[in-house]
Amino acid sequence: MVADLVVKGGKLVTPEGIIEAGIAIKEGKIVKIAKEPGLPEAERVIKADGKLIMPGVIDAHSHIHDPDYTYREDFESGSKAAAAGGVTLLIDMPLVLTVLSDMIERKKKEGERLSVVDFSFHAGMMMPEYVEEIPKVVSLGVKSFKLFTTQPFKVDWQGVRCIVEAVSRVEGVTVVHAEDDAIISEWVAKVRDEEGRKDVLAHFDSRPSEAEGEAIRRLIHISEETCGHIHIAHMTTTVGTVLVRDAKERGISITAETCPQYLVFTRKDAEKQGPYLKMTPPLRTRDDVISLWKGLADGTIDMVVTDHAPGTKEEKEVGWEDIWKAWGGIPGVETLLPIMLSEGVNKGRITPMKLVEVMCQRPSEVFGLYPRKGALREGSDGDLVILDMKKEVTIRAENLHYKVGWTPYEGMKVVGYPEVTVLRGEVVAEDGRLLGRPGYGKFVPMR
Repeated sequence: MVADLVVKGGKLVTPEGIIEAGIAIKEGKIVKIAKEPGLPEAERVIKADGKLIMPGVIDAHSHIHDPDYTYREDFESGSKAAAAGGVTLLIDMPLVLTVLSDMIERKKKEGERLSVVDFSFHAGMMMPEYVEEIPKVVSLGVKSFKLFTTQPFKVDWQGVRCIVEAVSRVEGVTVVHAEDDAIISEWVAKVRDEEGRKDVLAHFDSRPSEAEGEAIRRLIHISEETCGHIHIAHMTTTVGTVLVRDAKERGISITAETCPQYLVFTRKDAEKQGPYLKMTPPLRTRDDVISLWKGLADGTIDMVVTDHAPGTKEEKEVGWEDIWKAWGGIPGVETLLPIMLSEGVNKGRITPMKLVEVMCQRPSEVFGLYPRKGALREGSDGDLVILDMKKEVTIRAENLHYKVGWTPYEGMKVVGYPEVTVLRGEVVAEDGRLLGRPGYGKFVPMR
């Protein structure tokens, strides 16, 4: 056998440990993992020179291509950023438009025309009246359904239970933006309407931690009663982490994610960056940051994702005068892996094995893509990233690939960076150069 690509001389990072071995890829699949001389000949050989090799990263929460907002990001620009950052699969999340069967088919065509990396979809914004469409969505390869427990896409608690039960019948996952609407409404009325505040911290003060805690508490109860799998999107708080940890210990079907911004920034950073760090849920305190890192390390939090949802500079700048008018979201897909390497692995907060678990294996398992994606094993897709754990980079927007031309991590120094990104045996990025072509990315159905 002659392989298409062999990567040799590296150290493979798996959730179980680090092994010295090489990888052979043929026709898009890993066909051999072995030490030399057990590797076949290949048309191309990459020498990893002792560097760490991990599976391609999965960003399981990214707003890449809403047809009405492609001036902010689309499949081509977002996937180029992903490839450059070591992300080989994006799970695209509904942004504003409802994503059900017709929209999934439309977005699939656009993705396979424009995307450099592979992709899958979450359906949503779910409402009780959409439950009859769930089986059709599943037939298209999508088994994850997004809903909100607060405005502007609020589903009441009876509706949440209805949707979770319907999704459970197809063995799917209900992904929930978890903030209690009653608490949020009370605080928004107080901060915005009664106090008349428009300052940059007004948004943060209107969405207290207790709103996330109360929503997660209710969701755990619904999961326990229905046996439905609920996944908590972008968790930000100590109270949420404690509740999820307890629920898992009791065997309840709850999983959770957090994002780099909640692991790096606090509301104090928003005093400097203002509307550029407006997001929902908002940034929290240093104690919450510590709790989230501990939750990642002990398995309470299953994965790290980006909630990549960029707005233009103009859509952010208006927030200096009136924070309520600013777009709430940031770009993050290209810096996801570098930040987790630098802030997580190289600072000793998580091991390389835990990094692979929360950025590759668990996203793949939770959303029905494993073992095709998220693993270095024979038979899996040939997706991998070669890491330079000593490379120092100062993050600059001018070197990234976003349409919006800014990053909240501007000027941040990171240690550890992706050197080569391989998708199904093809090198799509190398040493900062994009080599992948639009249209190479494929839709990957959830099992």
